[in-house]
Amino acid sequence: MGIGKTWTDEENKLLLAMIAEGLTFQQAFDSGKFPDRTLDSVRGQFQRLSAPSPTNAETIVQAIKPSIETLTLEKAVKLFSSAFEQICTLEKIDKDMLGRFRIIFQAAKDYVPLLAGYEKWDKIEKKIEEIEAALAELQATRGAAKA
Repeated sequence: MGIGKTWTDEENKLLLAMIAEGLTFQQAFDSGKFPDRTLDSVRGQFQRLSAPSPTNAETIVQAIKPSIETLTLEKAVKLFSSAFEQICTLEKIDKDMLGRFRIIFQAAKDYVPLLAGYEKWDKIEKKIEEIEAALAELQATRGAAKA
């Protein structure tokens, strides 16, 4: 397969519109709307654009439900350690599993600053609540003293 000129967004939109109309790649080529393209180029792009998205079980991802609790740093380290131990004990690793481990390790790397920021904001919110409660108590005391 040769590498030719990259298809532009406009060309792709036009070809997608032709596909939606039910035209064949030959009809799209014969339309003369792709003067700088060969028949093979139009056929290849037509096939790429009209190919159905893969829907096998390996490519379907379930929606992620929000956690009720924040994952503690200790639990994150334990999960990371478990994944690391598992990868170190494998004699062979396939590409998909390696991809999963990369995701786990990247998440572990990013989790510490994310958790630190979350805990900081949580402490700030609690402090604001304490200040608001103290202010309300002070205002109630002042109100009672005036009466």
